[in-house]
Amino acid sequence: MDFGRFSVDEGVNPHTGIRTQIHFEGDQVVVQKTYDAGPYLQRVAEMRARNEGKRWGEGKEVGVLPPWVSHQISMISDDAERERATKKFFRENPAFLAYDAFLK
Repeated sequence: MDFGRFSVDEGVNPHTGIRTQIHFEGDQVVVQKTYDAGPYLQRVAEMRARNEGKRWGEGKEVGVLPPWVSHQISMISDDAERERATKKFFRENPAFLAYDAFLK
């Protein structure tokens, strides 16, 4: 079935900040999800500056979980599994990490 070529923009989800666009290209349908990481990365930079000179346990800020991943991780009921998922996110996305020792 050939749908032709057109796109549908579903806009930005106010809870996650994710913009969803659906592209119809012939017999293919592509769902594109994007978000602006800039504000989150700016917040991480500010956290790194506040962490400067502090030792673990002195109010260190670990990093930022963007809403799209925070929601997924918060749904994990087991504390140990939730911590593993958080560390996994920061290992795969180190730009969101404000305190490197958290991963050790």
